[in-house]
Amino acid sequence: MSSSAAAAAVEQEQKPSAANTEEIQEEPVVLRTEDLSGDGHCVKEVTKEGLGEDCPKPGDEVEVHYTGWLKDSGEVFDSSRKRGTPFKFTIGKGQVIKGWDEGVASMHRLERAIFTFHPEYGYGAMGAGAEIPPNSWLKFDVELLNFKPGKPDKWSMSKQEKVAAAAACKEKGNAAFKAGEYEEALEQYKEGVDYFEQTSSWSGADKEDKDKVLLSCYLNMANTCMKMKDWYSAVDYGKKAVEIDDKSTKAHFRYGAALMEVASYKDAKEQLLIAARAEPQNREVRTTLGDCKKRAKEALSEEKAAFGAMFGHSIYSEKADVELPPVHDLSKLPKAWMDIKVGTEEPRRVTFALYSDTVPKTADNFLTLCRGDGGKCKSKPEVDLAYKGSTFHRVIKGFMMQGGDFTNGNGTGGESIYGEKFEDEGFRDHHTKRGLLSMANSGPNTNGSQFFVTFAPAPHLDGKHVVFGEVIDGMDVLDAVENVPTDAQDKPTVDGGVVIVGCGVE
Repeated sequence: MSSSAAAAAVEQEQKPSAANTEEIQEEPVVLRTEDLSGDGHCVKEVTKEGLGEDCPKPGDEVEVHYTGWLKDSGEVFDSSRKRGTPFKFTIGKGQVIKGWDEGVASMHRLERAIFTFHPEYGYGAMGAGAEIPPNSWLKFDVELLNFKPGKPDKWSMSKQEKVAAAAACKEKGNAAFKAGEYEEALEQYKEGVDYFEQTSSWSGADKEDKDKVLLSCYLNMANTCMKMKDWYSAVDYGKKAVEIDDKSTKAHFRYGAALMEVASYKDAKEQLLIAARAEPQNREVRTTLGDCKKRAKEALSEEKAAFGAMFGHSIYSEKADVELPPVHDLSKLPKAWMDIKVGTEEPRRVTFALYSDTVPKTADNFLTLCRGDGGKCKSKPEVDLAYKGSTFHRVIKGFMMQGGDFTNGNGTGGESIYGEKFEDEGFRDHHTKRGLLSMANSGPNTNGSQFFVTFAPAPHLDGKHVVFGEVIDGMDVLDAVENVPTDAQDKPTVDGGVVIVGCGVE
């Protein structure tokens, strides 16, 4: 199809409605028309010539302003001009629809053109939400503001190139932070961290260089999130900093300060004490530790006043300072696994490490119930003392998934290998992260077979529920379970439920 024929083919279409866009005030003059696809499925009408001879190449990062509307109705569905923020993407990486990749690659700097796309160059038979129906022809008014060579693929870089690139991102982040541009600073630090995600085998001097940059990035990310009052992200980055270097005073301080802001006072105090012992003259650390103790005391008083009468005095009684959380050598701990079927999907495996080093009785209860060799239930002799075939009867997004009731299946039953209930074995481990395994109970010393796995930190459960393990493989299964639909009682409503179809020990 010739360019003139392509123009004729589209001249009867709807123009964008004035009610839907303010930036198009009058019909632009078309200087020339190009049929990029050769069959009228990807047509460009140039309304403003660009500069120079170069066009973006695959891998180049482009910056554009655009307005998009439906060809048939003229309804505008998106506009970067209306938002006041240019759109950026990389040519040839599949980040945008096919028409954009091919159309923008044909433009010169500062060129402006109206593109007409057949559905195969747009969103095809699927459409895109309510605004773009299936099999829609699309129109875009695009201006290429700028383009530049894209960043090299991280997988092709050497380790030292990655370290240098990450360090450069860190410096850019520092400059943005000093200018008060916290979101930009955070993006730069994140980009620096990303350079290390595709390489796992670091050793010797390379690892030292990597850890030095990573530590600095995570510390700065935690600090930046504190400035932005994004406390949970600050907790996450502070924890990562401690994991990289548990001798870093600054890491323990940032982690502790962030934990304090999410009311995880016990864990915050532990981290801040480590920092204070390392640098007893550090005024900022001492001040923050004092603030943490004060907040913890106030919170306990408020909690006792609000809930003490409702649940009984024992749950909200003052407790002596607990020991510091232990450091578990997961490689030496016993492992258990569960094959979990979510709805009609194929079962997927979750593997746990059990804290037999601190709560051996609780760990052995779980291991035996996973093996299924504990015999029959005392309360229901016809039921095996085993998790296999039981369900996760309660799922709360952002909190936890609960299971282990193999007698009643609704949270009212279950039984331990020691009898119906057994005592709390200890509270040294806290609910500090996603993927922790903890005992469900109905009050002090009422542990049976029911357990839960956390989706997020749950400091309000510390000292009340025994943490006895953690997920070491299969976090993707938690993601799937967390997002299942549930009813008003938090029971999964997905077809077939969430079932432990198999379990055992390694």
